[in-house]
Amino acid sequence: MKIGTVGIPNRFALAPLAGISCTAFRMLCKENGAGLIYTQMIDSDIISGKTSKEVQQFLNIKDMERPVNVQLVGSEKNVLIKAVQAVEEFADIIDLNVGCIEEDYLQKGCGAALLKDLPKLESILRAMVEATDKPVTAKIRIGWDNQHINGVAVAQLVENAGAQAICIHGRTADQGYAGKVNWTIMKQVKGKVKIPVIANGDVTSYDDGLALLQKTGCDLVMIGREAQHCPWVFNQGTIDIKQQILRFIELYEQHENRQSPVEIADHVYWMLRDFKTTEDTKEVHLLGTIPRIKRYVNRLA
Repeated sequence: MKIGTVGIPNRFALAPLAGISCTAFRMLCKENGAGLIYTQMIDSDIISGKTSKEVQQFLNIKDMERPVNVQLVGSEKNVLIKAVQAVEEFADIIDLNVGCIEEDYLQKGCGAALLKDLPKLESILRAMVEATDKPVTAKIRIGWDNQHINGVAVAQLVENAGAQAICIHGRTADQGYAGKVNWTIMKQVKGKVKIPVIANGDVTSYDDGLALLQKTGCDLVMIGREAQHCPWVFNQGTIDIKQQILRFIELYEQHENRQSPVEIADHVYWMLRDFKTTEDTKEVHLLGTIPRIKRYVNRLA
């Protein structure tokens, strides 16, 4: 399986998760079998003004994570070209976000707002493709709302603009993360383009992922919100949640630039969702240091 010239070792991808996809989290997902890693969404306005060294520290991508798809969000062609040039040295693939529904970004014409301006989307994508030798991809939704489901047309546009793959979230922008995922549109998209198609939405287990691949005929499946709680969702094996959490902390201490107890506490709390304990796991947020969090996890039974 390849996206452009980049080999993808299996059919599971980690979604771009804003505020979640730190380096240690991405590494843990990789260790658990994620074949393709996306960074969290990165604002092109911010990254385009950084020096190469600053970009390297900001992305903090480790070799063991690769292949890594660096996701950019933006609506200004010239800024996005600069952002592509800023990250291409460190990225294996570069993605344009065409699905974000955060109000701040929609007001700036970014993310899912581009689904309503296809000439602009095509112009941006062509410029990104021309600006780099790395494969460019796009992550879209099936449309703006139920009256404007244009996922197939957008996917064809993405392919025609020179992108090497497309990821499709099976909901409209209007739906947000509610309601059922429309896998029929994903299947139609797969039937209409020759580039690899990644299916995204409502996958809460490894078997769900395989089922979505079977239903849609897509090439890869992307897991997002479930991975936040279960970075081990990318494999079928039985796991020890406590050991996984301790491994996350170890990776964080070794590889993260920030060393933030607050960030670690958030991840520990999310990963304890399915851990059977009488403890109030919210208490992890009251622990002010990394050693105290580690002791707390070790004591859990």
